[in-house]
Amino acid sequence: MAVVATLSKGYDLDYIWKQVDRGPVKDAAGYYLQASECGGEPPGRWWGPGAKALGLEPGQMVEREPYDLLFGQRKAPDGTPLGRAPGGGRKAADLYARLLAAEPHATAERRRELRIEAARQARQGPLFFDLTISLSKSISIFHASLGENVRLAREAGDAAGEEYWSGLVGEVDGMIWQAVRAGFAYFQREAGYTRTGSHNTRVHGRETGQWHEADLAVAHWLQHTSRDGDMQLHVHSQIAHTAKTITDGKWRAPDSLGYKEHIGAVAAIVSQHLEEALTGRFGLTWEARDDGHGFEIQGISGEMMRLFSSRRQSITADLRARAARFVPARAGAAGAGIELQDAQPQARQAGCHAGARGVGGHTHADARREPGVGRAVGMARPRHGTRGCTSARPG
Repeated sequence: MAVVATLSKGYDLDYIWKQVDRGPVKDAAGYYLQASECGGEPPGRWWGPGAKALGLEPGQMVEREPYDLLFGQRKAPDGTPLGRAPGGGRKAADLYARLLAAEPHATAERRRELRIEAARQARQGPLFFDLTISLSKSISIFHASLGENVRLAREAGDAAGEEYWSGLVGEVDGMIWQAVRAGFAYFQREAGYTRTGSHNTRVHGRETGQWHEADLAVAHWLQHTSRDGDMQLHVHSQIAHTAKTITDGKWRAPDSLGYKEHIGAVAAIVSQHLEEALTGRFGLTWEARDDGHGFEIQGISGEMMRLFSSRRQSITADLRARAARFVPARAGAAGAGIELQDAQPQARQAGCHAGARGVGGHTHADARREPGVGRAVGMARPRHGTRGCTSARPG
């Protein structure tokens, strides 16, 4: 698989918002550039029948006030309680006060950590569950190659090239969202349950409690970089710890004990949908990883993936330029792979815009004027006849 899914309990409402760009809404390429240059990830999107029941439509942007009400207080946007409020709050507050007294000069970040630690020590129930879907490193590099060409076109003043590459970034983001929705449609169907009655009492050897189908409310967050600042596409999916029971319409805590058995299937579904979409659109082929854990895009070596797994301080402009050279080779042919095309010095001198100097990349307009430039840097060309640069080598 090209996807890994993990599940964790969530106590911190602020963490995700520290990474979100609060400026004007951007397109997919704009958010990539923002995240890669100075941080700032796209806003979240609501999903799930539970969210829709609260007036939060699938795909609607997540805003802070309804987010805090749902996840922090288990209330609807209008303040209506949705089941029991989170417990253990007073005990957690007392523990936090004691922890803070021991560290009176704690920074704001340290205070946030102490609040989380106090909630855990108080055995406070989680505010949400975070099912994180991490895409493979080769997919992240492929996505970044498209984004870097947006950057180069913008720096060179090539409006047509910028529009073209931006459109491709948007297409790949759309594929990611479609794959995530497919995975969560399965998760809703298989893991969307609440429990009623006692599950400790048995009559004739059987539990008296019951499970009921329930509608989940989820906030999805697509992010481009890891916590360490490495290039890593992933989606945080925060599942509210309250769900609407279908039989009686009441909101109860979902049966989260059953979540873990389904996260592997979610990863498989997301991976299958995304791999098929990328293959159909760009002609990518896939090969088994060196460690046997899933698949990567053929032509992106393990060495290159390790190179882009280093800390932020080692991700230089030169390394970003290398990512921009990973693009479909012979994109018009079925089963095309990915090749790293080293730019020839003479090609760089022949066609580079001033804005792209020193990074070995070229814009849409460059490739039109000088075909050798397009071949040298191997710029992407989708399979389905969209306007683009020359392929890595003649077909």
